[in-house]
Amino acid sequence: MAAQIRIIMKSFMSQANKVQGVIPYAQKIGLPESRSLYTVLRSPHIDKKSREQFSMHVKKQFLVQKAETHELQKKLFWLKRLRLLGAQYEIQISFKTRLDKSKLQAAL
Repeated sequence: MAAQIRIIMKSFMSQANKVQGVIPYAQKIGLPESRSLYTVLRSPHIDKKSREQFSMHVKKQFLVQKAETHELQKKLFWLKRLRLLGAQYEIQISFKTRLDKSKLQAAL
């Protein structure tokens, strides 16, 4: 039975492009990028027109990697120790069992 490992990554730095080399044999799907714009007054007393703008870009990626059940423990061990600076990630694992196949055949 093959398991499917899905990783959703949010990157706050420009290191999102380097993810493909870190996780080999993964299918990479780009998700929409979000941008937040903040405006701050430079001087709170006199110069109302003098403002400064800051922006925060969040890049998202969806990675899909397939693994056999006997490889799953090694890959989970490796993914837990994966350290990417400036990135936040969520790991989801799904796999089909023999019971799922029998239910599918019984429904047909």
